[in-house]
Amino acid sequence: MGLPPYRRNLVIWSPGTGPVDCAPKFARGRRIRKCIRTGALLTVIGLMRAARIVRTRWEAHKQRCELERELAAYSTPAQRRDLEATLNQYPDELTYELRNILARQAMAAYCNRGGVPGAGKY
Repeated sequence: MGLPPYRRNLVIWSPGTGPVDCAPKFARGRRIRKCIRTGALLTVIGLMRAARIVRTRWEAHKQRCELERELAAYSTPAQRRDLEATLNQYPDELTYELRNILARQAMAAYCNRGGVPGAGKY
């Protein structure tokens, strides 16, 4: 009859040592220790990746804040139009971050003047 397909390539890595009735207890203990070690290793790898991502985002946050301060220098409508005309010469994939910052600053300036965003004349 033969072995089922999933049992044909069965390999015994280490034969049990000791009496037959004690072998499952030792094997179970080794299996648990191996699972704990593997879990700890995966946790450490995950934490290292998370730390790298957080550090990258924090550095990007500093650069974005500096960029926002530099773009705030374009405060008059004429300066904004000139900057937007310059940005229109480049594809949106390259300038989307600048456009988002400028839009947010324009909205904040409008709200600070007493306007309500999204509310026009009826």
